[in-house]
Amino acid sequence: MSVFTEYVDWVSSQDAQYRTVLPITDAEADDLAAGRLSPHQAGALGDGRRYLQSDWPSGAEKPSEYWGTGAFGVREGH
Repeated sequence: MSVFTEYVDWVSSQDAQYRTVLPITDAEADDLAAGRLSPHQAGALGDGRRYLQSDWPSGAEKPSEYWGTGAFGVREGH
């Protein structure tokens, strides 16, 4: 599963970008596709697993990439 989040920087046009890539099972993928697991609930799948995280905040020259663990938030943009 890949979760991409971007926050618009209206002042300097350097949008912050964040990506989480979490391996999931076929059954979990089926649940996402069928709507039995919402994208907002999917961050809980990170509990007890490793996932690849890429953080590129506004103003940074390049992203930081690292392995994360534990549940993570999936938020709808605004």
